[in-house]
Amino acid sequence: MRRVTATAIALGTFIAGVLLGFGGSREIYRARLTAYEMANIDHVSMYVEVQRFEGTPQTYEAALRDFLLALDERERAGPGLFSTHALPVDRALTYIRLSILASERNDLAAAAKYRSQAEAVCPQLGWRSCSADEMAGVVRRLDEHSLWNPKSKSVPSHGS
Repeated sequence: MRRVTATAIALGTFIAGVLLGFGGSREIYRARLTAYEMANIDHVSMYVEVQRFEGTPQTYEAALRDFLLALDERERAGPGLFSTHALPVDRALTYIRLSILASERNDLAAAAKYRSQAEAVCPQLGWRSCSADEMAGVVRRLDEHSLWNPKSKSVPSHGS
């Protein structure tokens, strides 16, 4: 009887250890995956910023499209360790930036399409008031005060 009890305890402990190990490794994997996805978003976001101020309109537009793909990948991954509330804001402002680029090249149909896509995201933003024009104003203010903007006066002074 003692041997059966000891075997049962050992087997139960082994099974519990295996289940905890698999569960723990799964959570670690999910956390790492989320961290990699967020690093990808950050990397592509930096790429967009550099292309905005240093690239051509074509390279900037390609960077914006890449950023939308990265946002789609992050959204498909589902909720992870970080809030996904920023994704709709990033997506809406990216559509507005694409709309501005399309307007600058006089492609009014594409500009209207992008503005419509941006406004379709409005319910997810949680803003008091939301329209393509308001989002365009937000984009202009963000770009004007970007640290990457060579004309920006918001670059911090390291000497004072």
